[in-house]
Amino acid sequence: MKKFRKSSGIILKYGDEVLLCKRSPEETLPNIWSIPAGGMENGESPGKTAIREFYEETNIKVDTNIDLVGMIHTSNENNVKTGMMFVFLKESKKKEEPNLDKASHGHEHTSCRYFKKEDLPKNKKTKELTSIIEKILK
Repeated sequence: MKKFRKSSGIILKYGDEVLLCKRSPEETLPNIWSIPAGGMENGESPGKTAIREFYEETNIKVDTNIDLVGMIHTSNENNVKTGMMFVFLKESKKKEEPNLDKASHGHEHTSCRYFKKEDLPKNKKTKELTSIIEKILK
């Protein structure tokens, strides 16, 4: 039986847009637009995980001024809870552009771009995340 997995990610908001990255076909959530996120290491706080994972996947440094805006429970195909993701928000005054080639884990995504509320990709697997983002973008 798989272990309950805790992860964290950051929604980067610039004006009325948020940054999403499209997962590589070989990764979890293949070809799905989501936020940069990943698993917590032993003894690591959700906030530190979010900041580390965001940097590893985008090559964008985020300071510690992030806000917890939601938690998402993940389940398998049998609807058994398999994990929880802490979702943080970072508002930026500058439109930060990811550099997947320089990011140590940039290979986890095929592309990244900013989305306005009306353009958010819809997918059953990211329904809870999309709901959190829509509230942020009002």
